[in-house]
Amino acid sequence: MSEQSNNWLNVIYRKVWASIAGRLVTLSFVMSIIVVVSATLFLGGSYRKETEKLLNNELEATIQTLTNALNSDPDGTIVLDQNLLPNDPRFQRVLSGWYYGYLDLADDLSIQEPVLSRSIWDGGLPLSQAQIIESYESLGQVFYHNDLDPDDQPIRVALRAVLLPDRATPVALFAAINSQAAKEAESSLRNRLIAVVGLMLLGMLIAIGFLIHHGLAPLRRIRENLDAIRDGRESRLIGHYSTEIEPLVDDMNRVLDHNQEVVERARTHVGNLAHALKNPIAVLMNEAGKDDAYSNMVKEHAKTMWKNVDHYLRRAQAAARAEVLGARTDVEPAVEDIAILLERIHRDKNLAVEIDVDEAAVFKGEKQDLDDLVGNLLENAAKWCKRRMRVTVRIENEQLVVFVDDDGPGLKPAEREIAMQRGQRLDETEPGTGLGLSIVKELSEMYGGSFTLDDSPFGGVRAHLVLPAAV
Repeated sequence: MSEQSNNWLNVIYRKVWASIAGRLVTLSFVMSIIVVVSATLFLGGSYRKETEKLLNNELEATIQTLTNALNSDPDGTIVLDQNLLPNDPRFQRVLSGWYYGYLDLADDLSIQEPVLSRSIWDGGLPLSQAQIIESYESLGQVFYHNDLDPDDQPIRVALRAVLLPDRATPVALFAAINSQAAKEAESSLRNRLIAVVGLMLLGMLIAIGFLIHHGLAPLRRIRENLDAIRDGRESRLIGHYSTEIEPLVDDMNRVLDHNQEVVERARTHVGNLAHALKNPIAVLMNEAGKDDAYSNMVKEHAKTMWKNVDHYLRRAQAAARAEVLGARTDVEPAVEDIAILLERIHRDKNLAVEIDVDEAAVFKGEKQDLDDLVGNLLENAAKWCKRRMRVTVRIENEQLVVFVDDDGPGLKPAEREIAMQRGQRLDETEPGTGLGLSIVKELSEMYGGSFTLDDSPFGGVRAHLVLPAAV
């Protein structure tokens, strides 16, 4: 099988057979075709048999009339009673389609002296030698077959061989009537059946499609509810479902509840771990109060431990929150709260934070994470700017695009990479841990986003953050 054929089969499987609705429609269509075609063939065959039966009855009556009119002399000569012969005028009209005849057969069953209806005129007989032999082998039985008359019109023929008293050889009697009308009626019925059955099939397919559409409605509602849960508009599957779907909905709600419980327990454990580790480290830093080499070494290692504990605990908390289904946070209020706080802290700079946030911007995550992300960027910009900074938030392709610009000294391309590394500080004279931008980078990646530093149109640094947007 060629690669193109395989591709087509894969497309058919994905588009049709992999879908429940596609399978139901396909199987229903195939079964409907089988049933409808079978019914059409059955009805057509039944009608054909009935018309043949009617023709056979008419022929049998004519054969019986011909038999009643047949007699023979003591010397074996055929004698016909003219008063008993068929009196239908069509037997007298040339090539009318109604024919009869008597065939005197010799010992070898060859025809000697035929007596034919006037309607045959000088046309050939609608019989073969094999048919005559077959009738002779079953004397008295009527045989039927289809043939063409001298005018090449379809006819139905009946043949019987009889043996009269005082005769050693049989006499074959045949009658034939035109079957063109029966064939036309059969063809007309077949065409009507095709039209009616086609309409029935179309109606059945429409009804099947309607039933499937409504039958699968609960599954579509589940999908819509799951989208609402993912986007934060709902926390559980809601609504009433059919008895077949209800157990699945209950199980899914239990899974969602369990997921929420697991996240809450993880948060609790992380908080407990933070207290359990930070308190001993704080004690070590306080106890190492001397100014000797050993105390300084203990202080440095304790500070390093503090930074690592703080970093990884915050990262664990963020990772747990990022896995929560349905979390969503409005961006504009969060940005405004952080901006107001920074303007108060940096009052000495006469700091002005410009805010340009799309009103429809909603973060697909928890508020604490958004505060950490935007807060670190704004805090870093406020620290280095002269007096001006701007926050811009837009929605592009179901993502939040955040720009934080400042008018500070800026960073060289090589310095930007260093600034986003954990624990790296480009200016040791400024307070801080060197974790802010690294937290932004790692947390944005946990949410499937990205974080980069570029040149700002204000002359300083532009922080470019991409996060998932809630619908």
